[in-house]
Amino acid sequence: MNEQTHSSRWPRFVFLLVFVLELGTGYYLAHIYGFMSGDASSRVANAFYVLYSRHPALANIGFVWNPLPSLLELIPLALYPIYKPLASSGLAAVLLTSFFSAWSASLLMRAGLSFGLRKSVSLLFALLYALNPYIFYYGANGLTEAVFISFVQLCVVYMLLWMSKAEVRPLLIVAFALALAFWTRYETVTFGMGVALAAGLWIWRRSEESRRERWHETEGTWTMLLAPVVFSGLIWIFFNYTIMGDPLYFLTSSYSNLGQAELIKSNPVFAKLAGNPWETAKFVGHRLSYFSMPLAIIVLFRAIERRLFRVDMAVLLALILSIPAMQYGLLLKGGSAAWIRYYLYPFPIAAAWIPYEIGQMKLRRTGTFVLILGFLASAGVMGLMMNDPKVASDEYEAFHHNKLYAEQQAGRSVSAYINERHSDQLVLTDSFSSFRIVMDSDHPKRFIVTSDPDFARSLEDPAGSKADYVLLPNPQAVLSLDALNQKYPQLYADGADWAELEQEFGGYWKLYRIVKPHTVQ
Repeated sequence: MNEQTHSSRWPRFVFLLVFVLELGTGYYLAHIYGFMSGDASSRVANAFYVLYSRHPALANIGFVWNPLPSLLELIPLALYPIYKPLASSGLAAVLLTSFFSAWSASLLMRAGLSFGLRKSVSLLFALLYALNPYIFYYGANGLTEAVFISFVQLCVVYMLLWMSKAEVRPLLIVAFALALAFWTRYETVTFGMGVALAAGLWIWRRSEESRRERWHETEGTWTMLLAPVVFSGLIWIFFNYTIMGDPLYFLTSSYSNLGQAELIKSNPVFAKLAGNPWETAKFVGHRLSYFSMPLAIIVLFRAIERRLFRVDMAVLLALILSIPAMQYGLLLKGGSAAWIRYYLYPFPIAAAWIPYEIGQMKLRRTGTFVLILGFLASAGVMGLMMNDPKVASDEYEAFHHNKLYAEQQAGRSVSAYINERHSDQLVLTDSFSSFRIVMDSDHPKRFIVTSDPDFARSLEDPAGSKADYVLLPNPQAVLSLDALNQKYPQLYADGADWAELEQEFGGYWKLYRIVKPHTVQ
């Protein structure tokens, strides 16, 4: 980006405005309204165990989900002793996603200025993107999508700068943005392939160079682009091997997506997609349609202006289709729950592409106006979609006091009960399920959690362990994978000779007192 763009106050204004709005909304949803996605809370919990578990260690961050969001959440969690809701309400995650959502909006503003758009137009597109209800919600809810989108858009903007200026520096930024994206979400695997394909297509468009020269340039470009992300993947495999004893633990453990695949296959909607390419293609296409209006407008104007069959259009499609391609493959294998948020990427990628696209238009004023209308229409489409539980069940649940909300409130009751009555005793629990309860506790070091070195031993012999109580969830759906439910499948329903029921919480949790051997008559 040029110096004039960097010195502009407008990107800073956009950042500050979006950050304040996102943080205020996220604070209300997570702390006052009282709901946060389990995936968002679990990322905070992974960071929490690094600092505040019985055995603090960096390895407690976990080896299933990409660690960068939790690593970044360590920064606000340092203030947890001063302000408990950073953990108990997940506000550390809200701070993180608010920051990256604001950064995305600022990036789009700078991209517009770099590609020659007027400040007013750049500002309008940046705000239309950031304030789209779906995008805005993901900037406030603590989930990793906002972080990942920022790195994806950084890749797109700087790849376009490389295409426009043929300088090396933008490619270096793309390379390290890909590595950061990998440390955030696994979709980077196919997105990185899309970036490599896009770069190769752009290089091979040059007819004045020989095939040999183009191939050598492609090899060098791919090496530079992919070296950081490939190295990141190898490092992640190495950490899984050295610490967890399995190089593919992140992929195959019972807590991973593939580990939960059997639960997914029991869903009749997804079961019929497994092994059925055509039905899967229709399903993916339908979900992508909610996020593809800007792309459709780009295609329409390119067709009108006879620019449809140019290499840069193939570049755009390679970038946009790369992430959905991963979901398509997982659905065919029965390995994805297919939440609608997995398909949102055509919208932010197209948003990052638009400053470049407007510069290529022959009907520039008309195209800009129609794109603005398209963004407004997209806001309506996505806003209505969020209120449809059949399509966007996760998003719908966030704004309705339904089962998940009731489950979270039951968890708060568990924390309050243990705080009041058992603050000086040890509770054995699988933090895969009880992370919110642990973070809401006034005494988190009184829980024996999954990352503790004595957890496995305590699980094998609760009566002979240091634990005084066991806490486990009702084994419904994914909670059947809770380690206590796996080890003692009848414990929740029937108890055990070594466990005496003390309290049940709304049909969601049971707290058992462990009957120690010396107390047996």
